[in-house]
Amino acid sequence: MENVVRKVWSITFGRFVFVKILGIGDDATVEVATMKFVLQHTNIPVPRVFVVLRYRGRHHIFMTRIAGKELSRRQWKAYSQDSRDHILAQLRNYISQLREIVPPPHSPPFICNVLGGPIMDHRLCVDRPYGPYCDEEQMNLQRRQGFTVERFAEIFNIPEEFVGLIKHAHDLRHPVVFTHNDIAMRNIMVSGDRVTGLIDWECAGWLPAHWEYVKANWTEFIAEEWIDDLRKFIPPYDLENEADELIGWSRSWEPRLDL
Repeated sequence: MENVVRKVWSITFGRFVFVKILGIGDDATVEVATMKFVLQHTNIPVPRVFVVLRYRGRHHIFMTRIAGKELSRRQWKAYSQDSRDHILAQLRNYISQLREIVPPPHSPPFICNVLGGPIMDHRLCVDRPYGPYCDEEQMNLQRRQGFTVERFAEIFNIPEEFVGLIKHAHDLRHPVVFTHNDIAMRNIMVSGDRVTGLIDWECAGWLPAHWEYVKANWTEFIAEEWIDDLRKFIPPYDLENEADELIGWSRSWEPRLDL
């Protein structure tokens, strides 16, 4: 019976409606609010939410189905240079629109999700949404698990020649901009060389300007041909990215000393 229902759905409403099923205990509030916020402030193709229902302990987000398919590494390799350039130009426009949204005139926290709460970002913390942060200094302290740069390097055996690099990167201050925070191929929908949508907005929020580039490098680190093109649509921050790679990901940190 369940298979019959799935089949009927796929050839009827499923052609126009996509249902995102969240994990048990995960809340849809922030992601839904974020998609509405982006639709209000940009012309980026983002799914429109119809309704959120709770069934068997999980939230189900009913939204418009974005045409096309997820961008893949194989597809990116197969594109001509003209097609790549066309896609990159569209993405550059969308990222620029996000970064041009004026931050709300509120007092700290300044680094937060669209509703002012914690950000879902496993680069910051693998266990749960983390923050909000009153400023970039506090966010950097989280990256170092509460330690000074010198103490963090000592604990995690970071070679002395890299300590200055991390310290310099963490002393920099960047403007806070609206950030998708998960720019991966799987979240870019395409039809031919037309970008039909950006999806999965649960990690988005107000973050330092370098973070979009840092996260995008981490998310697709094995796709070298894609990594090389990131700087063509996301403003690059190479120093900050190198420092972040040395620090590693989440609170379960393992050193990367091969840079």
